[in-house]
Amino acid sequence: MCHYYGREAALEFREDIETVLEPNMVVSMEPMIVIQDGLPGAGGYREHDIVLVTETGHEDLTGHGYGPEHFVIKK
Repeated sequence: MCHYYGREAALEFREDIETVLEPNMVVSMEPMIVIQDGLPGAGGYREHDIVLVTETGHEDLTGHGYGPEHFVIKK
């Protein structure tokens, strides 16, 4: 479910919306993991990808690596 729940619902990927992906659409996705305050490892992690839907699949427009090793800042 999108964190902007209720805004432009017809354009979101949700269980109650029948979104059809078609070639030349651009899609932004932000998968996210959050661990509540007070629990071990508390905090959040979000990746952001932008893809172009093509006739045969998709093209990654973001160009970043995948996984925390590419985005977590370590001291």
